[in-house]
Amino acid sequence: MEQELADLQTELAEAATDEPLESYYMAHSEATAEQLDRLEPLFEGLGVEPGAIESASLSGLRTERDDRVADLQDPVLGDLVEAEFGRAIERLELTKLETLLTLADRMDLPMRSSLRSSRLKQRAVSNEFRSFRPDTVRSRF
Repeated sequence: MEQELADLQTELAEAATDEPLESYYMAHSEATAEQLDRLEPLFEGLGVEPGAIESASLSGLRTERDDRVADLQDPVLGDLVEAEFGRAIERLELTKLETLLTLADRMDLPMRSSLRSSRLKQRAVSNEFRSFRPDTVRSRF
């Protein structure tokens, strides 16, 4: 799911017309790619190869986003939809990370501190993005 999120954030950055929103998605895409590197020891600890697993939650969010954006003619409204979608995927990403941390705790895996650090960073990003409103919206309303 992390790789799909990194790709999706790049896609959202390209779709954004608001410069701060575009910058946010590009920076977060890079942070997600770094998180992928931090997750590799978890898979090694479990003795499994990481692989793509489709997330029904993420697919549903993406479909909802695509449906909303498809009918919009106003780029400002599109940025609002993109920002709301960003908040939703942040919550999903944090939930998945907390699940991994619980698994690592129960299995007494050594990468727990790394996962805790990732969770703190993810919470900070989520809190920062919670109040984000595209600049184009601020200037119009």
